[in-house]
Amino acid sequence: MIKIENLTININKMSLESEEELLDSKIPAVVRDELVSTLRIISEDTRFEGQTVVIPDGCEKLGFAEGEFDLPQLLEFLADMLE
Repeated sequence: MIKIENLTININKMSLESEEELLDSKIPAVVRDELVSTLRIISEDTRFEGQTVVIPDGCEKLGFAEGEFDLPQLLEFLADMLE
């Protein structure tokens, strides 16, 4: 079970034909906001505490620094960069 505390969700009403249109939205701002929110929620999940991501040598050409990174911090960083 995931327990989420002190979570604020801001919902902006958009004029769309149906709610399903929003869920299937390809509007860049909507997609980005959904991704940022998801990354933040996952980064606070205690099941990921202590887990790391290893980025191997050679990923510098893709813009990633080699090393071992804390998974929740990395997800939070990605959310910050997308926001």
